[in-house]
Amino acid sequence: MKKNLFKTFTYSCILMLALLNVANAAHHKPDSLADVWVMVPNAGQQAAFETAFIKHIQFRASKGDPRAWKVYRPAIGTGMDRYIIRYCCTKWKDVDGYLQWQADNKILDDWYANVAQYLGHYEHFYSRIDAKNSHWPDDTKDFKYFAVTNYKAKMGSVKSIAEGKKLLSDNAKAMKWPFFWSWADSIGGKGGLSLVIPYKNYAEMTPPDKSFSQALAAHMGDDAKAGAALKAWSENFHSTTYTVYRLVEELSIQDK
Repeated sequence: MKKNLFKTFTYSCILMLALLNVANAAHHKPDSLADVWVMVPNAGQQAAFETAFIKHIQFRASKGDPRAWKVYRPAIGTGMDRYIIRYCCTKWKDVDGYLQWQADNKILDDWYANVAQYLGHYEHFYSRIDAKNSHWPDDTKDFKYFAVTNYKAKMGSVKSIAEGKKLLSDNAKAMKWPFFWSWADSIGGKGGLSLVIPYKNYAEMTPPDKSFSQALAAHMGDDAKAGAALKAWSENFHSTTYTVYRLVEELSIQDK
């Protein structure tokens, strides 16, 4: 189970996971770096973990944690025992200051004394948000679900992926595709590209009358051209995985 979880997460590398409620600041450089943890409680200790975790975030808040960490759980997909803990967004030069804040306030002392014993596995990644090719709402407070498509890229496909991502995003914006989206590249593990689409509820996940490929063909005015663009895009990847994450507000630190 843990081995499968590791493979799934490193291939996807979220927020990944915009696993997920990305703050508006994520799309205004230079604050485009998301800090992401994935945690799996020991078997039978999920409730104990959540109780301890809530106490720990209350401790962090009492110390004036400058980060509003958000917690997500899979609602559709695999690895349903995962907790994704994510903050967006920061920049590299501010990471040292946050680590110093943790040390000064003995944050990790509290973590290891009260929470760590309930965890069987965890990983740490960063995720770079691609603001230029994304289309994200100014206000995300009403979004509770985040559909994440993770792409396992082929070696040597970086340039082709960048070109394809821009082409698809530019056309989606021009034809007013009726969904928001965010692209992110994972830093750590095997890396990876993710596409996140936020939803307020399950009803919003209903597919539109025209699929993206159909809408793209209509917008381009050429079925063959649209088909070639989508084929070129898909050839950049070995495979994809799809997970819908739910924001767990009771485990998250509220925005200031």
